[in-house]
Amino acid sequence: MYTPPDDDIYVDHNGRLTERQCIGDQEVVVHYDDIPESDITEIDGIRVTTALRTVIDLAAAVTPAHLRDMVEDCLARRLFTIEEALARVDEPDLRDHRGAQLVRGIVSR
Repeated sequence: MYTPPDDDIYVDHNGRLTERQCIGDQEVVVHYDDIPESDITEIDGIRVTTALRTVIDLAAAVTPAHLRDMVEDCLARRLFTIEEALARVDEPDLRDHRGAQLVRGIVSR
């Protein structure tokens, strides 16, 4: 599993600028990236990334077995389809995204 460095600001496993912040007694990790509106949804009034985008962003930080389990769970719950995943990971903005490459490998099988 990926372990971030001790620095407060660093580049994460997907090559994105990341920062650790403490809010009260809780550590929060903030990832900076241009995320298109198509990767955003709203749940209970809170804007969050879609299940597919979340899986893509976490893919490089988990074991291959865990990634496979995450994808299978999302497919079983109909959070996205194989076709949607393949279409999204092939879009230009994710071409160099490590997590997108890993997700492509899982859903291509």
